[in-house]
Amino acid sequence: MPHQYVALLRAIAHVGMQPFREGMEELGYTDVESYGMSGNLLFNATHSEISEHERRITAKFGTPAIVRTRAELARVVAQIPFECDVLFLAQAPTAARRRAFLGLAFEAPQPVLRGKTVFFVHPARLPGKRSPFNFEEALGMGTARSARVVRQILVRMSEVDSRSGWRT
Repeated sequence: MPHQYVALLRAIAHVGMQPFREGMEELGYTDVESYGMSGNLLFNATHSEISEHERRITAKFGTPAIVRTRAELARVVAQIPFECDVLFLAQAPTAARRRAFLGLAFEAPQPVLRGKTVFFVHPARLPGKRSPFNFEEALGMGTARSARVVRQILVRMSEVDSRSGWRT
């Protein structure tokens, strides 16, 4: 039985998604859909190794892909603490990076780090700093979406799930 995923492509904005959908199908993924024009690709696959999906999609498109299951995305949506942006990290930060980040005092509201996800209001700044905080430098590579977009992707995945009977 297939499993349902979303691939969040990094550094893709305001481009047509048809070539990406076709590329996903070339990789053997099925029921490929996109949401918006910023690299949000819903798909299903019979195998469930997320790191393998990330590796294959990244190689195909030449930009990092962060893959999450529908269940993982639902947990993220349930944890959104305030109207914000959501940064999906490729990997959970090391203990040292996590401690350093949690020790920072931001201008309100304070960003929230939960596992491989950061919830923040853009631009997040440290007091006395003019430039926005660089989350990737502090925590590792990731890609951000607005909470509204993340919710809509989950709704879209749920609609597909009810039509196709996908496992999540």
